[in-house]
Amino acid sequence: MLRAFAVFALAALPLRAAPLRSGLPALSLRLEGIFGQPTGLLGVRGGGGIGVGYRLSDQLAIIADAAQRAGPGGGIGSLAFGIQATLDATPVSPYIEFAVVDLTPQKTLGYSLATRTGLGADYHLSRSWLIGLVVRTLIAVNADSDLSRNLVTTGGTEAALRFTYLPGDN
Repeated sequence: MLRAFAVFALAALPLRAAPLRSGLPALSLRLEGIFGQPTGLLGVRGGGGIGVGYRLSDQLAIIADAAQRAGPGGGIGSLAFGIQATLDATPVSPYIEFAVVDLTPQKTLGYSLATRTGLGADYHLSRSWLIGLVVRTLIAVNADSDLSRNLVTTGGTEAALRFTYLPGDN
């Protein structure tokens, strides 16, 4: 359901509907506190991550992030790359994000490549600082064949509290 809504919302946004206004920063830097269950094989885990975004327009941004969660054997790492579509730019800015995620270790998770869909909102504390919350689902692309029969083990969910800084927007 969330995935269908997200696809519909992205299809409804023209790629260059609102060009980036002059003087607004294109770059954003994020710090995230993550809490969730990346796989049904493990319990709920906490962790942290850093991310960057580059705004192509007022609505669309290319995003990338790296995160580390607690887990056996040194933890669970992830690298993600995708796109974020902001639906509105008022003091509260809701958005949808899609990303491809590479997770490690595959033996612990039962998969290593996933798609990630997120729904969140950021609140503008000032012109340069935002605080937000995003809820994401992970859908495994390459689940181990033994585990692919069990839908619980082929992905996970997470929530992230994020702090965003817009350099140059003073």
